[in-house]
Formats: sequence, structure tokens, C-alpha cells
Amino acid sequence: MGHKIILTGTTGKLGSVVFKHLLQLIPASDIIVSVHNPDGHEELKDKGVEVRSGDFNDPESLVLTFKGGDALLLMSLPSRDDEYRIQGHTQVIDVARKAGVKHIYYTSLAFGDESDAKVMKAHYATEEYLKHDDIACTIIREGPYMTSYPLYLGFYETSSDTVAVPGDGKVAFAAREDLGEATAKIIASGDYNGKTVTLTGSKAYSLQEVTQLLSQELKKDIAFQKVSDEEFLKRNEDKRDVAEWWLSTYATLEKGGLATVDPTLEQLLGKKPRQLEEVLRDSLQNAKAGDKELAQWVSH
Repeated sequence: MGHKIILTGTTGKLGSVVFKHLLQLIPASDIIVSVHNPDGHEELKDKGVEVRSGDFNDPESLVLTFKGGDALLLMSLPSRDDEYRIQGHTQVIDVARKAGVKHIYYTSLAFGDESDAKVMKAHYATEEYLKHDDIACTIIREGPYMTSYPLYLGFYETSSDTVAVPGDGKVAFAAREDLGEATAKIIASGDYNGKTVTLTGSKAYSLQEVTQLLSQELKKDIAFQKVSDEEFLKRNEDKRDVAEWWLSTYATLEKGGLATVDPTLEQLLGKKPRQLEEVLRDSLQNAKAGDKELAQWVSH
């Protein structure tokens, strides 16, 4: 019997890419996939992996889900409710230890240390819990997805001719496909014990530069404006709760908290990561692709 890897979040956007690449690196028989409802999912079972029921709202049931697993990929929960995320993550870590899991890989975000951005609150709490636990861990700080540009551009929608944000700074965006491949390689290697690994693209872009690229791809002039916090919230009154939560991200941008370009992603891939221009060109073949991505994020 090989080294068993338990995957959570496999049906999600990043998790599905990790799963795809992990299948190319280790035998399918060494992969256990935890899903909320194991009925169906024939596309997973056909790959030769073991599919188990894993309900994060019933932590004790996860003991059986994780039993026999050597390592666990804990995909961060997609929610703006920090207490829900922190409780969910810490419960899973406790259950994994109880089930005999020896190593946890956690997907965090590539913000710098000590950011005040609310999006990082649950990530920092989970990272600290792992570091002070007696189970081996690897924290993978994933760079912001290139396809999440509408969020960083102040909830930009393609029908608009203006990007209005309360702050600007460089962001080392990364392609989700590259992040998934690199994450799979980290897990398959069995290395990086006790490490915090940061995965970013090979170039950082200011939001104004992203706006210029977007103008080129959409073939229209898009004005870039820096506005006050109050104006930003007013412009996004229809989603004010999300806007208030996201507002704190711009202070981190202004301080350079997302500008660091780390070479680890390129080293793991063995090639240059995809560039933002390329991903924008591909994604905007459907002009509404960004709007769809934004709507999915705001709904969490």
C-alpha cells in the first residue's frame, strides 16, 4: 500500500486542477477524495480513486473519512464568514490528527505577513493553529488568481468604462492552472515539511496596468480612478457588505503586500508561469467571463 493522500475541495476550481495534476504524479489508488455527498461523482470514481463522504458540518464523521490517510490537502473554505472558516479549518485539523493523518497541506493566500486585509483573517488563524499543532504541516500561499482581476479592480463589470478603486499597488497574480500543478507537485514530493511556500506569477502588475491590459483586450477605453473609501462604498452600494469586507485589501496593496514575486512557482513548474496578458486574452474570448467569475465570488 502506498502513501495515501486525502483531498478536499476536489470539485472546486483550484482543487480540481490539483487533482488532475496529482493523478499524473502518483497512482490513483493512493488518492482518497472527500466530498460532501459521494453519490454520483462518476467522473472521480472512473479515475480509480477512492471517493468517501466528508461532511465538514459533522466533524466526528470525518474521522472515518480520513482513516488510513497519511497526508491531507485542506482547501480553505470559500466563505466571508471568518468564524465559520476558522472553526471549520481547526475542526478538520483536529479530526485529521485523531484519524492518524501525519501531514497537512493548507491552501492560504499570498498576502504578506501581518496584513490587515479581512480576507486574510481566517488564513492567518489557520496558519497559526497549524504551526502550533503537533502534526506536520505545509502552508501553501497561493497567489491571487489572474481571473479574479474584476474583484481587485473594484468589482469591475465589462459593461463599465471605469475602474474606481480606493488604492493601488502591484499584485503578483498567478494562473489557477499553474497554481494547481505546483500544489500537486508539492504534495507528491512529500517535502516542504514545516515550510510556508509562496506561489506567485513571474511579474507583478499595478491595478492601473491591469486596467490598461483590459482596455486592450476589450478594445475600449477604460478610465482608471483612485477614489475615497466612501466613494468606493457608494459605487458598490448594491453589494455594500462585500465591499466593506474587501475594502481593507487596498491598504495592503498600497503597502506592497501583494507585490512580492517569488521564484518557487517557476521552479516547480520547470517553465515560465503563464502571463496575465495571455490569461486575459483566453478568458475574454467570452467577454462576460470576468462578470461570471465576479458573481461567483461575491455570492460566497
